[in-house]
Amino acid sequence: MSVHTFPDSLETGLRMLAAGQWTAEELTNHCLERIHSQNPELNAFLTVSDAYARQRAHAVDTLATSFPEGLGPLAGAPISIKDLIHTSFAPTTYGSQIYRDYRPTANASVVQRLERAHAIIVGKTHLHEFAYGITNENAHYGPARNPVDTKRMTGGSSGGSAASVRASLALASIGTDTGGSIRIPASLTGIVGYKPTHGLVPVDGVLPLASTLDHVGPLTRTVRDAALLTDVLALTHGTGSSLLGALDEIAEGPLRIGIPSRLVERFATDPVANHFAQLVSFLEESHLVNWKSELRFDEDEIALHQGNIQGAEAFSVHRTWLQEHGHLYGEDVFERLQTSSKISAQDYIYSLAFRQAFQREIDGWFDEIDVILLPTTPVFAPILGTESVVVRGEASHIRPLMTRFTNPWNLSGMPAISIPGGIVDGLPFGLQLVGRFGKDARLLQIAARVEQALTDWNETTGGRR
Repeated sequence: MSVHTFPDSLETGLRMLAAGQWTAEELTNHCLERIHSQNPELNAFLTVSDAYARQRAHAVDTLATSFPEGLGPLAGAPISIKDLIHTSFAPTTYGSQIYRDYRPTANASVVQRLERAHAIIVGKTHLHEFAYGITNENAHYGPARNPVDTKRMTGGSSGGSAASVRASLALASIGTDTGGSIRIPASLTGIVGYKPTHGLVPVDGVLPLASTLDHVGPLTRTVRDAALLTDVLALTHGTGSSLLGALDEIAEGPLRIGIPSRLVERFATDPVANHFAQLVSFLEESHLVNWKSELRFDEDEIALHQGNIQGAEAFSVHRTWLQEHGHLYGEDVFERLQTSSKISAQDYIYSLAFRQAFQREIDGWFDEIDVILLPTTPVFAPILGTESVVVRGEASHIRPLMTRFTNPWNLSGMPAISIPGGIVDGLPFGLQLVGRFGKDARLLQIAARVEQALTDWNETTGGRR
């Protein structure tokens, strides 16, 4: 086996593969060895697809030799997949006891697209049971652990995906996001997590949590990686709508940003709020931002209607299973679904109407601003087992608190991305950027510019001032 530096990004890995610095088999075997070495502690994977991944990697290497022009855009790249997404070649447990041995007969659309692009799927990653939680502490499979500090949460529900990328067990991962489940673990582990505009990436073959809120998207090392992977998932690779292609366009002038200040002031812990303020000041001082606007909305109303829609739709998925297998659910998810069963049809319909009005309101904001900026999570990665956090002198339950900064953008369907924004007391800070509905390319352009600015800042200040 050749000895080469492990790629620091998906894009770098693909260049190394194309240059022959790694073969697909070498890179796949390297990742599989790392998984078997580190997964007993991290618990990032529920299933490792050794034989299947090696078979696929061998086929890619054969194609590279015999017909290189036939290689797909992800040829040879080891990718992990959240275990909510159907795979015919590996079990799909949904993180549940009920489906521990379930093997779908067909792959989800996103898996088909990855395989047509010649990605190598190395395994299925850990998640909160049925994706209905944000801690990734699973009653049946134990917690996923944060590679930054294994005593701490990854966040969820795509926690195993985030851990697999942060620990270099795969070059990228595919997760799902209904109220923050891609962005929260990305924030807590210090990587990039991107929730595309609702509907851009297909969700067929993915177990619904709440179908009108669900998104599929990538967890990666860089914004460019997120664009590259989403191009494959959305079938925009090599087209005039390519997200990665948009990042190569000439950057525009200073940005106009909107900040939901009241939301941040109310729910962020002091260390998060202080670091965010320093970060925004830096962006202004560096002239990347030249105009700042305060955005106001009723954050409690947002949480109520997001909760009504998510709860009603989740209960509709689980109603029969609860009757037949309720005793096999983890206590936290069972209680959450029982509470959801009490949401009336009237409340659900009213919340759908509220969502339409909220979407129109947000769209109007973008007549005056380019992007919304806020922390991704109100707290840094909590210790495993944490049930509440003190914010502004009051104890707040961890689950509703953790989604306060992410769920408005699921309710509205807007594209949103979390990027690394520095380290505070040894823990990652995630910066969230939110764009206009359907304007994913514009959001990623802005995110890439901010990412570069923060990289320069972190290199000179350690992410703090």
